Formats: sequence, C-alpha cells, structure tokens
Amino acid sequence: MKKVLVLTHEYYPHRGGVARYCYSLFRHFDMSDYLVISDHPEIKTTDNIRHWRLKSHWLWPTWLITFFKLRRILREEKIGLIFTPNILPLGSLAYCLYLFDKIPYVISLHGLDIRLALRHKAWLTKLILARASLILTNSNNTKEVISYFNLPEEKLQIFYPSLDLELKVEDQHLQYLRRKYELEPDDKILLTVGRLNKRKGQDLVLKAIAQLCDLKIKYFIVGHGDLKAELEGLIKNYNLTGKVFILESVADEEKVYYYNLADIFVLPNRNDDVDVEGFGIVFLEAAACKLAIIAGNSGGVAEIWENNVNALLIDNEDVKQLAAAVRKLLLDNEFRIKLAEAARRRFEQFASSEQQSNRLKGLLAKIV
Repeated sequence: MKKVLVLTHEYYPHRGGVARYCYSLFRHFDMSDYLVISDHPEIKTTDNIRHWRLKSHWLWPTWLITFFKLRRILREEKIGLIFTPNILPLGSLAYCLYLFDKIPYVISLHGLDIRLALRHKAWLTKLILARASLILTNSNNTKEVISYFNLPEEKLQIFYPSLDLELKVEDQHLQYLRRKYELEPDDKILLTVGRLNKRKGQDLVLKAIAQLCDLKIKYFIVGHGDLKAELEGLIKNYNLTGKVFILESVADEEKVYYYNLADIFVLPNRNDDVDVEGFGIVFLEAAACKLAIIAGNSGGVAEIWENNVNALLIDNEDVKQLAAAVRKLLLDNEFRIKLAEAARRRFEQFASSEQQSNRLKGLLAKIV
C-alpha cells in the first residue's frame, strides 16, 4: 500500500467528531504507512504526526506556502496518496497537488463541510470530487448531498464512524462524582455530550426542563463552544442554577463516568438547509453505555436510529415534544430500559475502528 499523507485541520487528541473519525480510521495502520499533518493547536509534533501552519492570513490562496512545502514532503516521505476530511480548503490543496505531481487523493465528507462547500464554491467542489480517487461519507444522508453530481458509485463509500470507548468504570470514582454534584438517589440525570452550538440543541433541553418543574432533574452538558454564554443566561433565567452543569474539559477516560451517571442521553439536533447532524458519534457512545436516547429527527441521525424502537426522535425545535419525551422516559422505567437495550443492540451492529481501518486499507491498496 502507498504511504498516506493525512492532511487535516482536526486530529486526536482534539475531541471533535472529524478528529475522532480520522484518528479511528488510521489508528490501526502501521505508523510507517501514514503521516499526519495538522494545524490544530492541540496537535503536537510526535513520531508520524506533525504540527504545521497550513493557512496564511496574508496570501491567496491561503494554502499557497503549504503547497510548496508539501511538494517537498511528498518527495522526502515517498507519499503516494493524500487523505483529507476537509474538502475546503484542504481538498483544493490536494486537487492542485494531483494536477502537479499526479498524487491521487481521498476525500471524506461529514455533513456541514460539504453543504458549506456547495453553498460557497460549488464549481470548485465539483472539480475536487470529480478528481478524487475515493470519497468516504459518514452516512447515506451525507452521500445523498452529492448525488446530483452523478459520480461513479464505485468510488463512493459509506464509512460510518466507529467507536472504541473504554466502558469500565470504578464505582469509587462514580460515587465521588455523585457527592461532588450533590446528586440524590431520586434525582433524574440527563446528559448531552457535544460542541456547544445551535445545531446540538442544548438550549432546547434547558427550555424543556423548565417545563418539567415537578420532576427532580439534573442536567450535565459536556462540551465547549460559542453557545456557552447563551446557555448560562438560560440557566439563570429558568432558575436552574445548581441543577445544570456545563463541563468544558472532560477527558475521554472521564467521559464514560457521565454516561454511567445519566438516565437519558438527549441531543435534539436541529436541522436547517446547511448545518445538519451528519451522524453523531456521541449517540454510539450513549448506546454503548446502554442509555435511552432522545435525538433530533433529521440528517444522518434519523438514518441510524428508529423512533420508538431504539430512540425517541424529536421534530425540529419542538420543545413541547421534547419535554414530553423526557417525561415519558423518566416515568416509564420499563420503556426506558427497553429503549436502552435496543440502542445497545444497534450499537453492536457497527464495525469497530480496527475493522474500518482494515476495510480502508483494502480500498487504498487498489488506488493506482
């Protein structure tokens, strides 16, 4: 197999979905078979991972300097293939490297990225996709976004995100967290894990909780992002101080404890013309921990989960329906457990990261 250059704005240990997606795909490759170059501030140069500045603030195109640096790296590292999950601008960089050096490239698409690319630079997006040797999409929903390009079916491959979450927890630490947040035995715990932005819908959950004053609810929001100030304002306005906790810095090994504290995982993802939840790996994490799930009925989420079978799916921004779903799951233990067990069975149908890596190796080996 040709050595692969993974060119990405996001990579582990960054906690974003694209970062985890790329890391999971390549973590089971031999280190000698790939080189990661990323400009994310959390990335440090180690072994086969290099931190670079990929974009310039004073040149156009912004990646021009990187283009010349990469041409040297391609020769020095004997790179035979480029992989990028960022169709713009890094996909355009891969496209130009193909034109100059005939290095084939692979693009992965995730939802918001391809929708923004088509909105702002449809002509360039079409060129990049047409020249790509292989295109991975994180769901059939994302694949459908580019269906009107009539690309050859054989170069379109659905690679659902995979999950290798350490599920073991120490009861002593679990009890410590219960004491830390003053959780009482009859408290009902809701959990959302994800970036703090409008698409994830944490604000909708707060509005729903405000309608459930008769229930003893505590709500953990794990994630960081631009919506924090607005969420804090809602917490204050709805008198939820002490009942809602925003946790911005939860390590991967710690996150599983919050799944184990919770009764329900709720992420009522919004839907608009551009910003759609392509898949949502946190739903798999919740399912792996056998949690009942409430999600938004849109995007790749509706493709993966079936309403009233392994999740409850909520219409876009319907707070009343969301509050009713939370009430139903908290008061109907039998139904909640049934839904959680079905979610766990759905999780078990997905390939592991090692299986996905092996599948990708096979596909990359065929690219000439």
